[in-house]
Amino acid sequence: MRALLAAALLLGAGCAAVSPSILVVRHADREPGKDPDLNAAGRARAEALIEPARRAGVVAVYHTQYKRTKQTAEPVALALRIPMFQIDVASNQEAAYADALYRSIEASCPGKPVLIVSHSNTIPFVLKKFGVASPREIPDAEYGTIFVVTNGKVTEEKFGP
Repeated sequence: MRALLAAALLLGAGCAAVSPSILVVRHADREPGKDPDLNAAGRARAEALIEPARRAGVVAVYHTQYKRTKQTAEPVALALRIPMFQIDVASNQEAAYADALYRSIEASCPGKPVLIVSHSNTIPFVLKKFGVASPREIPDAEYGTIFVVTNGKVTEEKFGP
C-alpha cells in the first residue's frame, strides 16, 4: 500500500512539472511609418487579446520599445491589472533580444504564464528561445495569431477581427 501511495505521489509531482504556457503575438495592425500607432483594426485586435490572455492566466505582458507593441499590450495589462515590462530590441539583434526577454521573464515571472508582444522578425527567435525547434517565419501581413508555447511545443490560435 505504501509503494502504491509513493508511486501516486511521484506521478502527481510529474504532472506539476508541466510548465505554463507562454503566449507570443505579433503587434496588432498598424498605420504606416517608422514607429506608427495602431490603426482602428489594430485597436480592436488588441482588445480581442484580453480574453485569450485571461483564459491562459497571464500574469505579465512584455513588449518592445515601439508604440505598436506597447499599444497592443496595454489593453491586456489594464483589463487584467498586471504589469508590463519593456525589453528593447535593436536592429539585427533578434537573438540578443530573445535572450534578454527570456532572462527577464525568468527573473520576474518564473514558472508563470506571460504574454509577449513582439514583431514578425523577432517571433521566430523568441519561439526558439522557449524551446520550439523549428519555428515558422511570420509574414509581414500576418496579424491575429497567438503562438502558445508549452514545454517546447507550439500551437497556434487566431484572435481579433
